Amino acid sequence: MRANSCVIFTSIFLVFFILVTLPVNAQWRSKTHDEYEAYTTDGSLLDIKIDGKFNDWDGILEGPRAVVGTNGKPFKGVKNETKAGGEKTFEEHGGGKWNGKADHETGVMFVWEPGAFYLGLIVADDEHENKANNGWNGDAVQLAFEMAGKRAAGSKLHLINWALPHKSELCNHNGLAKGDDCIIHYERTFENKKVDLAIVRNKAKKTTYYESRFPADELGVGAFKAGMKFGVGICVNDGDNDTPGQTGWSGWYPHAIVFGKNSEKTGLVVLTNAPFAVGPTGKLTTKWAAIRTK
Repeated sequence: MRANSCVIFTSIFLVFFILVTLPVNAQWRSKTHDEYEAYTTDGSLLDIKIDGKFNDWDGILEGPRAVVGTNGKPFKGVKNETKAGGEKTFEEHGGGKWNGKADHETGVMFVWEPGAFYLGLIVADDEHENKANNGWNGDAVQLAFEMAGKRAAGSKLHLINWALPHKSELCNHNGLAKGDDCIIHYERTFENKKVDLAIVRNKAKKTTYYESRFPADELGVGAFKAGMKFGVGICVNDGDNDTPGQTGWSGWYPHAIVFGKNSEKTGLVVLTNAPFAVGPTGKLTTKWAAIRTK
């Protein structure tokens, strides 16, 4: 009896331990947009120029070539976890208020080639505010890369922040655009500091376009290849003229960056060998630039 009692007690203890510790160790994951399958530019007839115009992207955000989640919707206005619990497309912070997708909404696009990884962000935003002129306290983008692809706590993170100056409409950092220099902060593990970046603000459309190129060695890899997986977190901060500063954010897994630097809270990018552009012998290609003007 005594031995059986010990077995029963041990079993009860293990069940209790699992029930208590599981919620602590479990990480939030998007049910619909946890993984992004990125197309490749390798071998395509189109070259992406970092100018913030997006006329050389092929319907990656919306249209015939859109990358979508398991619910069939593109990576635009994706729901993320909030500090209070639950899921929202925009998390208010510091007294800010969100008035819907015209106020602030982020679309995310990735493509790749062996030598570089490309990121495009299309941010609907009624006002551009960055009076603080830094990479987080106002309209700005903060990025985290976890290149091991394990999304485990404590993994090495590459961190970079950037923004368009407060009254500017165009900036570049080693890119092809002409304008004022971008606000850029290589926060962690970017040793070469050779990321290409262009940011364009279209006042009439109330939209800001971010286009960037990350050389493979900047992210600590020899080359990108199909099948590679790594974590990415994107926090697109929002500020308004009447409530300046970091008053909320959208993006994709922004909690990899806000409320601490959390490698386990990144989304997973999966590199595929599917070409991002359709050649002249294939079906008709619809350019994203034409789609976004409709």
